[in-house]
Amino acid sequence: MSDIFSAHLIPYQVALTAVLLVVGLNLIANLRMLEKATPSRVNPTGLEWVSVLVPARNEARNIRRCLESLLAQDYPLMEVLVLDDGSTDETPEIVAEMARRDPRLRLIPGQPLPAGWMGKNFACHQLAQEARGDWLLFTDADTVHHPQAVSWALTAAKENRADLVTLVPHVVTHTFGEQLLLPIIPFGILGLFPLALGARVHIPAFTMAIGTFLLFRRETYERIGGHAAVRGEIAEDVVLARRVRRHGGRVVLLDGADYLDVHFYRGFWESWHGLAKSAFAALEYHLPLTVLMLLFYGFLFLWPVFLLYGGLLLGRVGEPALRLALFQVFLNSGLWYAVAVRFRLPRITAFLYPVTVLLVILVMLDSMRMTVWGGIGWKERVYRVRELR
Repeated sequence: MSDIFSAHLIPYQVALTAVLLVVGLNLIANLRMLEKATPSRVNPTGLEWVSVLVPARNEARNIRRCLESLLAQDYPLMEVLVLDDGSTDETPEIVAEMARRDPRLRLIPGQPLPAGWMGKNFACHQLAQEARGDWLLFTDADTVHHPQAVSWALTAAKENRADLVTLVPHVVTHTFGEQLLLPIIPFGILGLFPLALGARVHIPAFTMAIGTFLLFRRETYERIGGHAAVRGEIAEDVVLARRVRRHGGRVVLLDGADYLDVHFYRGFWESWHGLAKSAFAALEYHLPLTVLMLLFYGFLFLWPVFLLYGGLLLGRVGEPALRLALFQVFLNSGLWYAVAVRFRLPRITAFLYPVTVLLVILVMLDSMRMTVWGGIGWKERVYRVRELR
C-alpha cells in the first residue's frame, strides 16, 4: 500500500489536476453562457399566444401548487392545458375543480397508451394537438413557476432568436437523501458537459435540455416531428433538443433558479429510481461511452479522496502526491460549492460530493441493469426499452 505514494504517481496526479482545471474552466464557460443568454428585461415584444401544456399522471400531491403558479402568471395571452394520463388518484378532480373557476385552464382526458410510446411522450403529443399557441411550453406537474416565468422565458427566446428555451431549475430537496442525490442534476449538466463549446461549434451531442421547462417555437416543434418523433425515448427532453440542433434550430439554456422550483422526488429511493429510469437513456444507451463516463467520474472525484484517506492512515501526508490530492479535493469542493450557491442548493453538497458521485455511479449501473435485463417501472407502468426502440 505504501508504494502507491511513490514518485511514479506524480505524473498521474499532475494530469488529474490539469483535467480538474479544465472542468473548472468548462463550468465557468457554461455559467457565463447562461448569464449571457439571460434577458436584460422582462418585456416580450409582439405578444403571441402561449400554450402551457402539463402532462399529469397521479400528481395529486403536486398539481394544485403547479397550476396555481401557472394561473398567476403576468403574461396576458396564454392557456393552460392539463392532460390526465389515466390517473388513479384525485388528479383529474383537482384540475376539473380549478378549471371551473378559471376559463384559461382546461382538462383533457387522455387516450389509451398505444404500443411503442412512453406515457409522457404520448400525453405531450395529445396536448400539442389541442394547443392553439404560437409557443408551446411543456412543463411538469411537480413545478412551481415565478409569476414572471413565462414572460421572462419568452423575452429570452426572442432576444436570443431561440427555437427552444429550457431552464436549469432550482431543485427543491425535502430530505437528506435527496440532498445526496439530486445535486448531480445541475452539476452534471453544467460541470461536465461542454455546453458553451457545443453552442459555438454546433455539435448536437453537446446540447442538453431539462424536461421540466421546454418552451418551443411551434413551427420548430412541428418541423422536428414533435413528440411523435421521440415516442419511445425515455430521455425525450435531451433527444428533442438535439433534434432542434440537427434541424438548424437554436437551443438556449437559461439559469432558471429564480423562476422555476422543481420538487422532483420525495425521499432517497424515489430519487434513486427517478434518476435511474433515465440515466442510461440520457447517454443514448451507448455502453462504451457510459463505461468511460463512470471511469471518468471515479478518477475525477473519488480517486483524490481515496488517495488522501490512504495517506492519512499511513502517516504520509507530506508526500507530493498527497499534497496534490488535497488540492484536488479542495478544488472539487469549490466547483460543487459554486453550483450549490448559484442554484440555491444546500451548501453541504460541496462537502458530500464524494458520496453523491459514488451513489450516482451506482444509480447508472442500476439504470443499465434495468435497461438490459428488466423493465423500467414508472407511474404504475413498466417500459421495456427493447420494445420501445
